[in-house]
Amino acid sequence: MANIAFVTDSTAYLTPEQCAENNITVVPLSVIFDGVAYREGVDLTAGAFFAKLNEADALPTTSQPPVGEFVATFERLLQEHDTVMCLMLSGELSGTVQSARTAASMVDGRVIVVDSRIASFGIAGPLLDGAALAKRGAEPEEIEALWQRAIARTTSRFVIDTLENLHKGGRIGGAAAVFGSLLQIKPILTVRDGRIELFDKVRTHRRAVERMVAEFEDVAKTGEKLRLGVVHVQRADEARALRDELTAKYPHVHADVAELGPVIGTHTGPGLLAFVYYPWEGPFA
Repeated sequence: MANIAFVTDSTAYLTPEQCAENNITVVPLSVIFDGVAYREGVDLTAGAFFAKLNEADALPTTSQPPVGEFVATFERLLQEHDTVMCLMLSGELSGTVQSARTAASMVDGRVIVVDSRIASFGIAGPLLDGAALAKRGAEPEEIEALWQRAIARTTSRFVIDTLENLHKGGRIGGAAAVFGSLLQIKPILTVRDGRIELFDKVRTHRRAVERMVAEFEDVAKTGEKLRLGVVHVQRADEARALRDELTAKYPHVHADVAELGPVIGTHTGPGLLAFVYYPWEGPFA
C-alpha cells in the first residue's frame, strides 16, 4: 500500500479538522495590506480580513508561497512518505502551482503536482476524495486519475455583489469587456479553462440564486451522485439553508458549506455565493 501525504494551498479553504483527519498539509498564500504580508489562515482569519478590507483605502494584493516553502514541506513529508500528492489553485489565477512544480523538481522523492483549474471547493472536494481513497490503499495513479475526472467535469457558478474587485485585480478574464455595463446588475460568473468568465447576468441576487439552483437541479434530477460545495463570503445562513434544501430534496447529493478566505476574498469582495459541483464516485469509506 502506498504511503501518501497530501499538500494543497490555503485557497482550498479546508478546516483544520479536515486536514488533520486526512494527512493534508496546507501551504498558505498571503494577502498584503500596506506592505505587511499576512499568511492566509495563519495570521489572518476570514472575519478579521473582511473587517480590515472594509477599512482599507486600497485593495490589498495577494502573493503566492515561495518555492522554498514548498521545498521544505516536500522534504519533510518525504522523510516519512513514499509519495507527496499536491492539488493546487488554478495556474490561470496564481503562480502557486508553478512554484510547487519547481519545488518538486528540486527534491529527492516522488512529488505529483496537479493544477485543479479552479479554487475553493473545486480543490477541497477532489482532495478529500483522494485522501479517502488513499485510506483504502489506492495507488497515487488511481488518485490522480480520480482528480482529473473531477476536474474535467466540475461546474462552478457564483454570484457576487460587484465586479469591481475582480476588475481591479485583473482576474475577470473575458468578462472585462462588459464590466462597465454590469455595474447595476448581478453577474453570474463561472470558471472556464481555469479563468473567471461571465456566465449570465440578472437583475437581483435572488434571481441569480434561483438561476443557479435551477441549473443544479436539472443535473440532480438525473439521479447521478453529485458532490456539491455551497461556497460563500459572509452569507453563511443562506449557504446552509441552500445545502439543507438541496440535500433534503436530492438524497444522492453529498454537500458541504465552505467559506472563502482572504486571498480569493480579495478578488471577489464580500457577498459571494457559489455552487461548485461534480459527479461523485464516493462514498469511499
